[in-house]
Amino acid sequence: MTESCRYGHNGGLVARRVASVGGMRMRAALAAVAVGGTCLLGSGCADAGAERPFTPAGDTTATDPAGTATTGPSVATTTGPGATPGSANAPGALSTPWVQTVELTPGMTVSIEWPAGLDAAQQAMVKAFTDGYVGSWKAVVTQGEDEAYLSGVEDQASRDAYTWVRGFVDRRESAGGTAKVYAIQVPSVSGRGAEVDACVDESGVRVTDADSARPIATQPAWTRQPASVYLQVAAVRKGDDGMWRVRTYMHASYPHQRAKECRR
Repeated sequence: MTESCRYGHNGGLVARRVASVGGMRMRAALAAVAVGGTCLLGSGCADAGAERPFTPAGDTTATDPAGTATTGPSVATTTGPGATPGSANAPGALSTPWVQTVELTPGMTVSIEWPAGLDAAQQAMVKAFTDGYVGSWKAVVTQGEDEAYLSGVEDQASRDAYTWVRGFVDRRESAGGTAKVYAIQVPSVSGRGAEVDACVDESGVRVTDADSARPIATQPAWTRQPASVYLQVAAVRKGDDGMWRVRTYMHASYPHQRAKECRR
């Protein structure tokens, strides 16, 4: 599949998209993204430049500017929806990586691996993405009653997120298990627009019957590897109220190289 992109206004993203199904792959297969007049991720736009280096969070080594491999820092773990980066519950305020575990129901959690090095502005951009991801699952497990996720999305992302949640509700399906978000990056910022990349692993998620809470007999293909592990990209924009919101979701699925790099 190919996908063309053109530049939007006010830090926007405009891309020709095709529908996708399964997991949190919200809208389009990944080819190119335009944020704030900057063409990102290469393959769909002319003069996009070389591919960016990409290191999944599962790697235990990092390379310093001199090229020397060093052991990665330890990861702190915090449980509960109230834990946020930069709070007392986040040791070092992102000076070290930490894991945020959000319990949506007794049977459904989302694990978010926050990387070290994000400044305050980047934390806000990433939080727009992670809040949307967590909120969408919260909407699923409440059968659409919790609509808080809609406050963090707009434009195409709003329509896609709503459609994705309604699919579960209409089928009387819910979810259990653990979804993981890791290898988070903010590779590009341009004015009010930015790109947030993250690896997602939904192999620990099981689709359940909303009434009985039991796993359905035939689990969808997106719950099994390699389809369950993919790269999610969010184009986010800062509004006049100072809040960052997701405008467009895109993804790279196996066998796309970016999706392969998310495998641990």
